[in-house]
Parts: sequence; structure tokens; C-alpha cells
Amino acid sequence: MRSLVNSIRRIVSRLVSGLLAIGLLLAVVCLGGVAWIYLGSYGYEQIDDAARIASKLAYLERVAQSATTQQRRPNVILILFDDLGYGDLSSYGATAIRTPRIDALAAGGVRLTDYYSPAPVCSPSRAGLLTGRYPIRTRMTQVPMTPGGSTGAPLAGLPLYEIQRAFGVATRLPAEEIILPEVLQAAGYATGMFGKWHLGKESPSLPNERGFDRFEGLLNSNDQLPNPYLHGRAIVEPSPVDQTTLTERYTDAAIDFIAAHREHPFFLYMPHTFPHRPLYPSQTQHGKSDAGLYGDVVEDLDRSVGRIVDKLDEWNLSQDTLILITSDNGPWFQGSPGGHRGRKTDLFEGGFAVPFIAYLPAELPAGAVLSQMAMGIDVFPTVLALAGIELPNDRIVDGRDLMPMLRDGAPSPHDALFFYWAAKLGAVRAGAWKFQARRPISVGYAPVSLMLQMPLGPWLFDLRSDGEESYDVGARHPQIRDRLARLLEERARSDAIDVRGFH
Repeated sequence: MRSLVNSIRRIVSRLVSGLLAIGLLLAVVCLGGVAWIYLGSYGYEQIDDAARIASKLAYLERVAQSATTQQRRPNVILILFDDLGYGDLSSYGATAIRTPRIDALAAGGVRLTDYYSPAPVCSPSRAGLLTGRYPIRTRMTQVPMTPGGSTGAPLAGLPLYEIQRAFGVATRLPAEEIILPEVLQAAGYATGMFGKWHLGKESPSLPNERGFDRFEGLLNSNDQLPNPYLHGRAIVEPSPVDQTTLTERYTDAAIDFIAAHREHPFFLYMPHTFPHRPLYPSQTQHGKSDAGLYGDVVEDLDRSVGRIVDKLDEWNLSQDTLILITSDNGPWFQGSPGGHRGRKTDLFEGGFAVPFIAYLPAELPAGAVLSQMAMGIDVFPTVLALAGIELPNDRIVDGRDLMPMLRDGAPSPHDALFFYWAAKLGAVRAGAWKFQARRPISVGYAPVSLMLQMPLGPWLFDLRSDGEESYDVGARHPQIRDRLARLLEERARSDAIDVRGFH
């Protein structure tokens, strides 16, 4: 009997030792995956560049001086949904979700079929949208966490903010970056933001410090705590807020802002909290959609758009107001990528391809559907061109003016668009061709995905016939594959030399 017990003990001991070894190996792989993500940020130190800030202020002063000679400029409303998928609007193929008010803007304006967010996650995408620069230039390559705060499972409890700072990830938008509201404010626009900021929770990177005359909303994603509801810097509702009221509160504030400034040019930025999870439709919209809670939220957002458009019509502002509607990245666990491969966080089309609608009856054709490629980095130069404002000349602006394309159907202003995952350059699109470099592909959900990675690729996809990126045709088109591979290599070398792109 004693011999049997000893044998069992030896077996158990070996099993435990084996499990510990496997656990240690998985931990090493996991940490390696984390390091691969964060060390790609090139060890950035969050120190604002005084010389670049001085150059920025000089540019804004020139804008202010030239604004005194300009005639009436169009109003601009930029509506940004959070995690809305390519296929979540009726005008983009949704059948279970009804979005008649947004669809009406698409029917009366221009709808793009090949438009990309600047990144496949929230904060980098917003940085690219507002600066006109690839997010890697701004160092906002990750979603900034909250000091001492928490996020949703499975990362709850980890000191994520401290990890970000240790690995050199920017936790706020650098002060030297020039963003759209700062320029428009200098040009005499009234500027208001109502919604989710997510570009830093620390000075000098708060909304009222970055060009907004009025700010109301949240600084974080709705799954990050603490997350109080703010008017400027004042807390008007402590965390956790009643999220069923958010869409309506943003909309009420936006309408109040328009009413106060309808006699003068205004810029309204509405970065909605939803349909980012957790999902909270308003009480009046709950249970109305055929697409469950997610559909309720999206239809609630459509109702918000309709309320704003109704006020523009009532106040005779519709003809002279540019309305832009888009999303910060592809859908997360729910939502439709519209037949594209992948979802939020992916380099595949499902992570980047999102809706884009431009409505300006005085200048844009009604019902146009364009397949030319464009990206969120184009919003900054497009709005400035429309307002007659020069671009800053002390830095690279990667975006291009889309107005010739939107107005007249001109070719895309880009020969190539580049796709980054965190700080890693991973893909390029030129014309109908998209090339993805060989890279680790995650399996499962983080942190499991960090443990289960394998290098795959490179791949060449013909998006004309294979929008789902299912078939590698690199062997059939080696010249195109090699040309796009060289484009990636040249871009990577350029990033290594001067990623910030200042002159």
C-alpha cells in the first residue's frame, strides 16, 4: 500500500511540475506578446516639445490673422460613432437595423465604400482623425488607460496605465500636435464637443485645452472607470454614470450649442460613446430593433442624428453645413463588418473599413456612391480646405483634401494608404491591391491571444474580386506583391528615421 501511495505522489508531483512549466512558458509568451505590442512605441517619453509648441502657436496666429479677411465659412458637424461596423447602417446593407435618418443624408450626399479609419482601435483612430496624421506620428498608438483606474475583463485589476508609461506608450495627445478644433477656433469658429474624448485624462491634453470652447461628456471609453460626466472640467455626475441617458444628453447639448452659435460659423464634434460595449440604449428606444440591444443602440444614434438635422432645417442651416458621419474602427464582439474579414483590432478590412457619409447640399452631389479609397486622416485637410485655411507647414500632414473627389468624383488623392497595428506597420493598399506583411497572428481573446500567436503571411489580396481577403494571389502577381512589399519597407525605413515628421 505504501508503495502505491508513493507512486501516486510521484505522478502527482510530476503533473504539478509539468503544469508549472507550461504555465511559466505561457507567461513568458504572454509577456513577449505584450512587449511586442508596447516596445513598438519606440520608448516614447511623454514630454511636450517646447520648440514645436512655439511653431504650432505661430501657425495658429497666422490662421487667426487671415480669418479676419475671410467671408462666411461653412459650418462643420463631425459625428463619430464608437465601434460601429461597416454593415451596421441600412445604407451599407443592414437589414435588422433601421437607420432612416442617416440613410437620408447618404441619399442626399456622398457615400464612400472604401473608406478606412486611421487605426483599428479607438484612441489612435481619433488622433489620426483630428490631426490628419498617421497615429504613429502622434505617438497615440494605444488606448490610454486611467491612472489608478480599471477596465473590463479579462484585464481588470492590472496596473495598465503604469505598464503603458513603463513601456513608453503615450497616455495623452502631445501638446505640440495640431488638431482640427484648435485650427477652427483660431479661424473664428465656435467649437463644441459632446461625447467621448479618449485622447488623455491629463493636462495639457483635455478637450477645453485643445481648441474646444465647450465640452460635455466623458474622457474615457464607457468600460473604463472612474469615468464621471463632465462639463468642462467640472464633474456633474460622478462615476458610474447612467449610460442610458448619454446619447440623449449629448444630443441635447449639441442642439443647444447650435442654437447659441447659428449666426456664426461653428464646428460641432460628436464622438458618441456607442455602440462600444457595454450597450445602453435610451429607455424609449429599448426593445425597438430587430437586432437586439446592439440594434437598439444604433437606432438610438440614428434618432440623435435626425434630431440635429431637423434643427438645421428649422434654422435654415442645412445647405451650408458639412455633415460627416463615420466610425472610429470596425465592430467589436457585436456589429457587422459588412462582409469584410476581421473585426476591431485586426489589420484585415473588418478592423479598418467603416462607413463614411458626407452631406453638404450647396457643394456635394446627391446620391453619389464612390469607391475611391480614403482614410480618416483626410478629414483634417478636407475641412481646412473647405474653410479656406492653409495647412501647417512645419510637419507632415499625411491626409489629403477629399473635396475634388467628393464633389467631382476625382481619383483618390492617395497612391497608397498604410495600416498600423499599435506601432507596427503591417499592411499597405495601392489601388485595388492590399499587401499584408508577415506578422504574428493572434488566436482567441487577450490575454489568451498573446499566448497563441503564430507568424503568417505575407499575403497579397485583390480587393476587387476578394473583398473578404480570403485568397493570397501573391504568387500569381509577383511584381505587384514585390512593389507593395517595397512600399512597406520604404515606409518602415522612413518611420525609423523620423517618425514624428516635423520639419
